[in-house]
Amino acid sequence: MKQVTVNIPEGKMNSFLELVKGLGGSEAKTADDMVIPEWEKQIVRDRIKNSKQEDYLDWDSMEKEIKFE
Repeated sequence: MKQVTVNIPEGKMNSFLELVKGLGGSEAKTADDMVIPEWEKQIVRDRIKNSKQEDYLDWDSMEKEIKFE
């Protein structure tokens, strides 16, 4: 299955979701439909709190290490 992120103009979300459902995409969900459990949020908060600046890599460095196929 593929996932796609789309920016929908204000006031057009319902029309877009109806279109997707009509194409067989009955699993169409909005970000508002998704719930992130509190325990997952806490993991992210802990990682942010315990991170150090030297642990981060800038994009230029990372881009050299990533191999796109």
